[in-house]
Amino acid sequence: MPAAVPSVGKNPGVVSRNLPGFLVQLGLAGLLIFTAWVWAGLRPSLHLAAVCMAVLVLILLLAAGRREGRRALARDPVFWLGWLFLGYVSVQCANAGRELYFDVGLKRWTYSPARWPEWPWAFDRAESLQMLTWFFPAWIVALAVRSPLVSGRSLRQLLLVVAYSSGLLGLLGLAQFVSHTKAIYWLVDPGCVFFASFAYANHAAAYFVLTAALTAGLLFHELFRGGRNVRRWRVALLSCSMVSCLTGANLSLSRAGVIMAWAFGLFSAAYGLARGWLLLPPVGRVYLAAFVVAGVCIFYFVVSGFGEQSICKEFTAKAPTHHALAPALGKVNLELGDRGLLLGAAMEIWRDHRWLGVGGWGYRRLVAFHVPETSREDLRRAGKANVHCDFIQFLVEFGVAGFGLLLGALGWMVLAVDCRGLWRDPLRLMCVIGLALVAVLSLIDLPFRCPAILYVWVLALAALPRLYVKSMPVTTIS
Repeated sequence: MPAAVPSVGKNPGVVSRNLPGFLVQLGLAGLLIFTAWVWAGLRPSLHLAAVCMAVLVLILLLAAGRREGRRALARDPVFWLGWLFLGYVSVQCANAGRELYFDVGLKRWTYSPARWPEWPWAFDRAESLQMLTWFFPAWIVALAVRSPLVSGRSLRQLLLVVAYSSGLLGLLGLAQFVSHTKAIYWLVDPGCVFFASFAYANHAAAYFVLTAALTAGLLFHELFRGGRNVRRWRVALLSCSMVSCLTGANLSLSRAGVIMAWAFGLFSAAYGLARGWLLLPPVGRVYLAAFVVAGVCIFYFVVSGFGEQSICKEFTAKAPTHHALAPALGKVNLELGDRGLLLGAAMEIWRDHRWLGVGGWGYRRLVAFHVPETSREDLRRAGKANVHCDFIQFLVEFGVAGFGLLLGALGWMVLAVDCRGLWRDPLRLMCVIGLALVAVLSLIDLPFRCPAILYVWVLALAALPRLYVKSMPVTTIS
């Protein structure tokens, strides 16, 4: 007879060896949940708690890990590239303090020089410090997920926590939407369109599309498990969470979110049917088809029942135009606003400060100098402090030097992803699709300037190499 597997609950040695990894996993779960639920991490005073959680996780990684774990951390290029990037931003923060004044001789407004002009600088220390509070926890999330302390099973559990949390957050947003409240948590009026804990509708859309993709991957991973190992209670919870997330992306009233949510929802339904058809016996195929059709119908009726009029209003053009090839498009609102103007100003700023950048939030202090006078009054409106293209804005703020370090850490994590058998592994496939959707959105918006999105995105990217499943067994659903 095979030797019995020791029980964790009865072996203190196993518990002590696993305790550091469990504490790291717990710290990451707390960081992700807190950031998502408390103003999406965008209130500096409240976000300090998330930074403290990240510090505790770092202490655990350095002090509680085994010797081989610390060695792996020291050999990880993401550790050193992230450390250098955070050091670079710290120098910008320390060299902040440029003031706006009117130069009588030149007869124009300008800024005072930095204390050390040859070093990286920023305009305002508090604004530059916000970049540290955003990227430091993201760096810790990447290091923890890549650490040997956190197993592949623990990562799947962490993704489950994110899936369930985002499903509940979607229900909060639905409750606020149905109640027609104008205040987040029914307490604070942000003065703009919001959804759930997100004061910016496009942030809510990106977050819920990303978490819907992670939830879909976990759902299909559970459905296609071998034999009678399918846990129906988990399938039910993940299905509800997925519908909640996709509904949230729609009710955020973000046009991009609505398009991405429906495109992803239809793709995931088609993938589930196609993949399940190959793996399941005839009875299982019938059950799966009924399950997918029911899910799509529930999603459709929930969205149309609660938000059809509001969504249609968002897609209706205020000033219809004429399209010769597709006349119907003339009535659809597909405008990108003044993003072209903001992008042109950003490129001019970058050419003037190519290597060292202008510091965190420096773009908003210089954009007025690079747009026509007739457009300057429009800059007072909300949303004009950002380029609405994350990669260009980070390039402007950190320059080639800082953005190169950031891109290097990102590139190293991307290179670690193994694409073998991606179609046969639903969890990794859906993670990749979620990551790609947010990355594409960042070309015309600013999802990576929201800590809640940034941390989940980094979590999924760093976890991908460790979620690899060599083979997916045949499932029997009875």
